[in-house]
Amino acid sequence: MLDHHVLKNSVIFILLTIATFFIVFNSVANENALRILIPLYIYPTHYQPETYAWQHLALAQSHVPITAIINPNSGPGNGSPNLDYAQGLADLRAADITLLGYVSTRYGEREIAEVKREIDLYHQYYQVNGIFLDEAASSLTQLKYYQELYTYIKTKPALSQVVLNQGTQPDEEYLSQSAADTVVIFENYAREWAGYALPSYLSNYAADRLSILVHSAPDVETMKQIIDLALARHVKYVYVTDDRPDSADQDPWNQLPSYWNEEIKYIQALNQAASASSGR
Repeated sequence: MLDHHVLKNSVIFILLTIATFFIVFNSVANENALRILIPLYIYPTHYQPETYAWQHLALAQSHVPITAIINPNSGPGNGSPNLDYAQGLADLRAADITLLGYVSTRYGEREIAEVKREIDLYHQYYQVNGIFLDEAASSLTQLKYYQELYTYIKTKPALSQVVLNQGTQPDEEYLSQSAADTVVIFENYAREWAGYALPSYLSNYAADRLSILVHSAPDVETMKQIIDLALARHVKYVYVTDDRPDSADQDPWNQLPSYWNEEIKYIQALNQAASASSGR
């Protein structure tokens, strides 16, 4: 007859093995999941629920992982967030959304001390998870500038992610030599994405190193085609909107797309399909 202690230990071992499998499986599925990287250049109107775009992000986070770029005043302003931003940030944190603070670098021409000052303000007052360095240079001549910023940001334990927005193809060294965790390789009109030629070296890097920001996608079908191609091109961070830079306010990032819910549902479906496929 089987010893009681042996049986008990065998059951525990089996349960631990099953638990480990699901932990590893879920981890792999999460690593392969598409994420949204959204320029949230929208004021947090928490006092007007019908226009409160931030709440739409908070609700969507349970379906698709979201990283939101906040931009209070073309940067962090001069100190702590106002009450509206404080409430909006609290809502996003409660939903476990990753937050990045927007900082312009003017293609490597901005005084690096000014950039560091804004990084410090985000770190001190906004409790962000990382920094989004906009208007980033893409050529080797400015690489050391961004390496210095990357090192500076990483000295702050709370700031775990650095995203560079070149909006185009950077020299490979920006990926290979500690200048960014993720680079935006395309920020442009939807019509330009299909014919956009990616350099072959990008295939050497994990999908979470790459992002696209696509505006002027007029309808749901176009949005889906753009995301499908991003997935095929091994890009993890995506965002597609029908807002346009030639609209009245000339800003394609200051409102959610009219098909926001459809975009969330589509990315969720793709992630679920990928998860099911990896489990077979």
